[in-house]
Amino acid sequence: MEFVAEKSGERLDKFLAEHYTGLSRSQFQRAIQNGAIKLNGREAPKAGVKLKKGDKIVILEEKIIAPGKNFAVEPEPDIPLTIVYEDKDIVVIDKAAGLLTHPTISQPKHTLANALLARYPEMKTVGESPLRPGIVHRLDKETSGLIIACKNQKAFEFIKEQFLNRKVSKKYLALVEGVPSEKSGTIVFDIRPSTMNRLKKVAVKKTEPLKKSRRTATTDYAVTKTFGDKFALMEAMPKTGRTHQIRVHLSAIGHPIVGDRLYGSKSKLSKRQFLHAFSLNFTAPNKKSISLQADLPADLQAILEKLK
Repeated sequence: MEFVAEKSGERLDKFLAEHYTGLSRSQFQRAIQNGAIKLNGREAPKAGVKLKKGDKIVILEEKIIAPGKNFAVEPEPDIPLTIVYEDKDIVVIDKAAGLLTHPTISQPKHTLANALLARYPEMKTVGESPLRPGIVHRLDKETSGLIIACKNQKAFEFIKEQFLNRKVSKKYLALVEGVPSEKSGTIVFDIRPSTMNRLKKVAVKKTEPLKKSRRTATTDYAVTKTFGDKFALMEAMPKTGRTHQIRVHLSAIGHPIVGDRLYGSKSKLSKRQFLHAFSLNFTAPNKKSISLQADLPADLQAILEKLK
C-alpha cells in the first residue's frame, strides 16, 4: 500500500498508524525494523524519521504478514467471481459483500485476490505488492460492487494513472438515515484518523486546529428517492479516494449509511452497510471507453422492497 505525505514534520511511525487501519504505532515500529516500510524507494531508516511533503511511503504488507518469508497469495478456485467485463488486459468484477479485496494481517486467505489468482495465474507478478496481484483499487469488505483488476503490468500502470489523475468516474448507491435538506450537493470535509478508534476515520470540523494527519476529501451526491422522512436513496460520487470517505462524509452531514454501525447508523434494516459501487467509467488499455453498471445485490434490493 502506498501513501504520499501531504505535509512535513510528522514522524513516520505516527503517520503510518494514522493512515493505515489495523496496526498500532508500536507494530509499525517493529515493521520498520523488519524492513517492511519503504521511504522514497529505500528501506525506512528508523521509526522517528521526520517526513517531508511529497515523501512516498510504501507498506510491504507481505513482510508484515510473514516476516522473513516470501509471502504469496494462494489461489482459491472455490471462491465465485461475477465478471462484468473482460478483455486481454483487464477484468472487472462485481465483488460480493463480505469478501475482502486482498489478504490482510488478520485474514491472509479467502479474498478476492485469492479468487483472481485461481482464474488468472498471470496476475501473480502484476502490480505493486504480491498481496494485491493485479488489483489497482479496493472496496471495503462489506461494500459490494465494481472493481478493476489487471492481467499485465502495462495495463496496471495505465489504469493506475487514471486513478491518480482522477479520470475514473465512480458512483455508489447508498441508503441513508433521514433525508438531506438539499437534494444534491458537494460534501467537502478533510478526513483524519480517529483518536478514539484506530479503525475509524473522522470528518474534520472547520473549527478544529490544523493537524498533519488530515487529508482533503470531496464527495458529490444526489438524492434519487426518498422513503417518507426516514430514509433516502442516493448516489455518491467520490472525487478523492480516502479510506471510508463516503461513509465518513454522509455521517458528517447527519445521514449515516443504513447498517454502518461504525459511523453512527441506528437502523436495523441491514446487517451490513447499504453501500454498492454500481457504476464505473474509464478508458481501457486498448483505448476503448468503458461504461459499466452493476445491479444492486439481492440483500440490498430486498431492503428497498420492504420500504415501498
